Amino acid sequence: MIRNVVCAEILAILVICAGVMSFGCPGPDGNGHASPVPGGGGILVAAHDSPAESKMVADYLCDGAGDQAEIQGALNALGSAGGTVTLADGTFHLSGNLNIPGNVVLEGQGPDATRLEWCSGFMQCRGVQDIVLRDFTTTGTGAIFIYNCDHVKVHNVTATVDNSRWGGAFTLWVSSGVMEDIEFANCRAVDCGRMGFMNDGEGSPRLIRDIRYIDCEAVNSGRYSRFSPYGEWTTGFAIAENNDLADTVLVGCVAEGSFESGFHIEDAPEITNLVFENCISRYNGQKSDGFYNPSENTHGLHFGSGYWVHGGTTLYNCVSEGNGNAGFSVGPGTSLYNCTDDGSAVGFRLVDTRDAYLEDCTSRNAGAYAVYALEAENVATKNLQMIDPGGVNGNGAFFGTVAHPVVASRFDVVGRSGGDIHAIYGEGCRDIVFTGVIRADHPEPVVIKRGAGVDTGGLEIRAGPENPGRSPVSVLKSLLLRIFTVFS
Repeated sequence: MIRNVVCAEILAILVICAGVMSFGCPGPDGNGHASPVPGGGGILVAAHDSPAESKMVADYLCDGAGDQAEIQGALNALGSAGGTVTLADGTFHLSGNLNIPGNVVLEGQGPDATRLEWCSGFMQCRGVQDIVLRDFTTTGTGAIFIYNCDHVKVHNVTATVDNSRWGGAFTLWVSSGVMEDIEFANCRAVDCGRMGFMNDGEGSPRLIRDIRYIDCEAVNSGRYSRFSPYGEWTTGFAIAENNDLADTVLVGCVAEGSFESGFHIEDAPEITNLVFENCISRYNGQKSDGFYNPSENTHGLHFGSGYWVHGGTTLYNCVSEGNGNAGFSVGPGTSLYNCTDDGSAVGFRLVDTRDAYLEDCTSRNAGAYAVYALEAENVATKNLQMIDPGGVNGNGAFFGTVAHPVVASRFDVVGRSGGDIHAIYGEGCRDIVFTGVIRADHPEPVVIKRGAGVDTGGLEIRAGPENPGRSPVSVLKSLLLRIFTVFS
C-alpha cells in the first residue's frame, strides 16, 4: 500500500532528461492485442563481454561502463519508422536512464543470456505506443516504468531490482488519461526490494484497462529489503493502487513470499471485470508480528493475504497456501469459483463485505478459522467446504458478532472438524440460512447466539470420522492471537 507518495518524486520521473550519462559506474573490472511494431531497421548492440562473433557484426559496441549511451544511441537511430534493437549475449552495465521510443522492439537473447545491471537509472516508456520489450534480465535500480503508454508487450523479462525507490519492478502509471492494451507474459520479479508488479495513477480519469498478465511471477517481493517510506506495505502484485482498473486478466500467475499480500487491490479504485484464472498465491505475509509500521504506528501484518480483492472481480480455480492472514480476503462484489486454501491462518475472510459469492470453494487446515465473517451482507456460498480448521477458542468458523453481524446471507457448507471444535459459531446473525452437511463429534457442532431469523433446518449433522485427518502442514498456530485482533 503506497500512501501519499511525494509528488516531487513523481514529477521527477516526468522530467527525466532524454540524454544519458556515458560513465558513472565502475566497469566490470572494478492475445496479440498489441499492434505490430513497424518493420524499420534492425540494430545489434554488443556488450563488452559478448561473444567475438557478435562484436564483429555489432552496430554499437559497449565498453562495460555507462552502456546506456550506446543502447540509447541505437534506439534513437531507428527514427520514427521504428524497428528492432537487439542486445547480444552478455552483461551491460548502465548508470543512467533508458528512454524507449515508440514503434520499437528492444530484445535480448533470453533472461539467462542478456543481462542489464544498473547502478542508477531505470527503463522508461513515456507517452508512446507500440513497444515490445523481451528476453532479458534487469537488475539493480533497473525497474521498468511504463507511463501513459498503449499497445505494449513485455515478454520473458526477469527483474531483480533493489529498494532504491518506490513502485514495482514492472510499473504501469496513468496520469489524467487512459492506458490500454498492455501485456506481460512470462515475466518474473524475483527478490525485489519493492512491489513485483504495480499499477497506479493520478488525476482524472486514471483508468488502466485491457491488461493481461500471463504466466507471470512475483517471488519474495519486499521480503528481504524494502523502499522507504511506505515499503512496509510491499505486495507481489499491486493490481490497483490509486488507479481505476477494467478488463484485466491474470492467467497462471504466481505470488510467493511477499512481505504483505500476494495479489492486492486497494479499497479506493473502481474495479470492473478483473479476472483471475488458475493463479497461485503462497506463503505471503512474511512480515513478523513485531515489525513496526511507521506510517500507521502499528505492528505486524495488516493485509497479508493470498488474494486481497474487491469490486467486479472473479476468481476461477485459484489456489492459496500458507498465507499469513487469509487465503482469500473477499471484498464487496467478488465471486470465487473452485478456489482452494490450504493452511493459511484463515481460509476465507468475509469482513466489511457484501454481494459476494463463493461456489465449490474449499478451506483445508486453516490455522485459525475456515471462514471469518464480520459486517457481511448478502453473501452466498454453494458447497463451501470447511475442512479441519485449527480453531480459535474452540470455534472453526466464525460468523459475526452482535456489533458486527452477518445479515441477509445464505451459506451452503460442507464441514468437518474434531471433537473439540464448533464447526460453526456466530453471534447476532440476522436473516441467514445454513444448509449442507457438518461432520463433527462435538456435542454442539453449531452455535448461534443472540441472532434473529437464523435458519439451520437444512443443515445435516453427522458423526465425524474417527480421525479428522488434521494435516501437520499448518504452522500458523502461533499467529492466532494476532489474527483475532487484526480481523476484529
